[in-house]
Amino acid sequence: MKSIQLKVSTPKTSSRKELLVRLVYWIPLLIVFYVLNVVGMFCLIVNLFSVLIRGRVSVSLAKVQQTAINYDYKFRTYYSFLTDERPPIIPESN
Repeated sequence: MKSIQLKVSTPKTSSRKELLVRLVYWIPLLIVFYVLNVVGMFCLIVNLFSVLIRGRVSVSLAKVQQTAINYDYKFRTYYSFLTDERPPIIPESN
């Protein structure tokens, strides 16, 4: 099992221009964030029944869940003003 490490470099100052860009950039990020969370929860439920019935986890569904969780962390650090590093709108596959 791999652990997740998150390193966040908090900026000392932020520009007002970056804040305005951030407010507009949040809109597509929120849409992708919610879609990934719904898909991730669906994969979680399917994997739960997969473990109960077959006795093993589906690797492809687990990768989708991992992608959703990684995107969640990147989005939340940007959304909470902890970093100025913008997450990609389309998540990176693992």
